[in-house]
Amino acid sequence: MTPHETALVTVLLERLKKVNSAPKDPEAETLIRQTTADQPDAAYYLVQTVLIQDLSLHVAQGRITELEKCLAEAKTVPFLPLSLLNELTTPTNRSQVPMPLPERMQYRQQTTSVSTVVG
Repeated sequence: MTPHETALVTVLLERLKKVNSAPKDPEAETLIRQTTADQPDAAYYLVQTVLIQDLSLHVAQGRITELEKCLAEAKTVPFLPLSLLNELTTPTNRSQVPMPLPERMQYRQQTTSVSTVVG
């Protein structure tokens, strides 16, 4: 057992000591007592399970916080990434009518032909 594990178990057991003795379900208490009497290692495995679940919850909460931060940052970034078809698909450029695609292709073919002839 590492010092960290000792601290985790100690904190958990201290938390259990501080639990107010609220009314218990007598049926559940009887079942738990009988089952733990039949299984001497039950307390060990229960503590182990609780610690693993606590650690998993802590990691999940950290991940949620990280993802929420990323989402908030993404919502504040007001840009669209540059792309090959950016001028055709960007809503702000829709007022500028781009050259129809076939004409662009013809222009490309003409420039390719000229460079082939010159080259």
